[in-house]
Amino acid sequence: MPTTPALVSALRELGERPAVVADGRAISGIGLLLGVSPPGGLPRALAQRVAEHATLPPSATRAAEQRLRYWAGVLGTPPIRHTVLHPVTDLAVDLALATLLAGGTVHCGDPDQHPDQQLAAVAASRSTHLSLPSALLWRLGRQPGLAAHDLAALRLVLHIGPEPRQEDVYAAVDALGAVLAHVRAPDSNAEAADRRLRADAESASAAAWKHGIGVTAEQVHAFGAHLDRAVLTTLLHTLQQAGVLTDPGRGHPEAELLATAMVTPAQRPRVSHWLDALARRGLITRQDGGAQGPVFRGGPGPGTAEVRQAWRPAVEAWDDGLGPAAALDRVRRGALRLPGLITGQEAPRAAATPVRWAAARGFLGAALGAMVRGTAEAHAGPVPLRVLELGAEDSETAVARALSAGPPRQHTEHHRAPDGGRYDLVVATAAATGRPEEVVPALVRRLAPGGRLLLLAPTAEQLDLLITGDVGGGIAHPAAQWRAALTAAGCPTVLTLPEDGHPMGLLGQRLFAARVN
Repeated sequence: MPTTPALVSALRELGERPAVVADGRAISGIGLLLGVSPPGGLPRALAQRVAEHATLPPSATRAAEQRLRYWAGVLGTPPIRHTVLHPVTDLAVDLALATLLAGGTVHCGDPDQHPDQQLAAVAASRSTHLSLPSALLWRLGRQPGLAAHDLAALRLVLHIGPEPRQEDVYAAVDALGAVLAHVRAPDSNAEAADRRLRADAESASAAAWKHGIGVTAEQVHAFGAHLDRAVLTTLLHTLQQAGVLTDPGRGHPEAELLATAMVTPAQRPRVSHWLDALARRGLITRQDGGAQGPVFRGGPGPGTAEVRQAWRPAVEAWDDGLGPAAALDRVRRGALRLPGLITGQEAPRAAATPVRWAAARGFLGAALGAMVRGTAEAHAGPVPLRVLELGAEDSETAVARALSAGPPRQHTEHHRAPDGGRYDLVVATAAATGRPEEVVPALVRRLAPGGRLLLLAPTAEQLDLLITGDVGGGIAHPAAQWRAALTAAGCPTVLTLPEDGHPMGLLGQRLFAARVN
C-alpha cells in the first residue's frame, strides 16, 4: 500500500503557516504543495523539488528522504527558522527541504547582497540557523557593524567550503556567538583555484628566497630602531633650532609654533606630521588646547653633535648587507636640508620611497614576478589574460619582465590604465597613506570572476618619509588590517609574502596575493 512521502506530510502539517519566506513574501506549506512558486532562484528550485518529490517512485522517495533526514538531524530540534544564504545548489536545496521536513521555516537570503543588509535580514527574521559559503561567513564575521544587529536567536551556522583555517573559525564563533559546523564542498572550482594560488605563492617564495640570505630579524629590528631614533632626533633638533619646544614650562599651540618657526604654508602639513610623530613617540607632549587646537611642549633637546651621532649606528646596521648605501645617504642629505626646506629657502625634492623598501625590493620584485609568471602560464582560456598594472613609474617593471619572457606574452594584454573592463590579474601598489578599507574594494571591483589581485602594501610605519617622502609621512597599517580588508571585499583566500615572522616581512612592505570567486 503506497505511503505519503514524509516531506509532503510535513508540508501538510505546516498548513497555512509560512514554509518559505522570500523578498518579504511568505508561502505556506499548503501553497508549496499546490504549486505556488515564490520568486528568486532558491525559492523556485524549492518549489520544483517539492513538486518532483511528490511524484517520485517509492525507492527514490526513500533514498531522497534518508538524505533529508540526515540534514534534519544536523539542524537539530525545533523551532527552526533557517536563513539560507547560499547560491542555488543541490546542497542548498537539500538543507532547505530538510528544514521543512523538520517543521521549520526557510528564509531565502541573497548571497550577493551587502553584508550589512544580510545581517539585518538574519536579525529581523530571528533566525536560529544560518547556512552560507565559508568565505561569506568570514566576511560577515568581520563586518564593522556586526554588533548593531541582534543575533541572539542564532544557534547553528553551517558553512560550506574548503577546509577552514582555525583562526577564521575562532573569529566567527566569537563574532556570531553560535555553534559552527563545517560542510565540505569537495573538488569545487574555488578549492582548485585556492590550490593553484597556494602553489604559485610557494613557487614565488622559493624564487625570492636568495634575496633574503643573510638578513636576520635581529638586524632588521636593530636598524629600524636606530633609523627611527635618528629621524626623530633630527626633526626635534630642526624645530628647536627655530626657537620652539625648548622650554617645558611653555606650551605652543600648533598655529603659533608653525608661525614662530617660519614654516611656509606648503610645508605646514609636513611639520604637523612631525609634531604628531614626536608626540606619539614621547619626545614632546601634546595636550588639548580647546578652540586653539593641540598645545605642544618640549624641553632641552639634542645638540648638533648628538644628532650627527644618532645616525652612526643606523649607517653601520644598514651597511652590514641590508641595502645600497645610496638609499640611506639620500635620507641623511635630506635631513641636512630640513631647516631650509620648511622655511622655503630650500626647494622641495621629489619624494622618495622608504629606505627599508630598498632592502625589500629584491625579494618582493622576485616574488611578484614569479606570481605574475605563474598566473600567465596557467591561463588557458580562449581570450588573452587581461592584466592591469597600477602605480608603475617606468616601463621595465617586474610585471613587464615577467610577461615578456617566453610564450605567455601572446596570450596576455598588459594595461597601464583602466579601460572600463574587468581584469584577470590586477597588480597594484598602495600608497603609504592609503586606508585598507578604501584602497582594497576599489581594486577588487576591477577583477573579473576568478581573478587575482597582487597588492604591494605598507605594513609598518616608515618615519624616514617624514624627511624625504610625501607630506603624509610614513603612517601604515598592519598586515592583519590589509588581510581583513581583502576578506571583507570578497576575497575568500588571502596569502601574504613573505609569510608572518620572515625577516624580510619586518621591512615594512608585504605582497598580498588574493583571489575572488
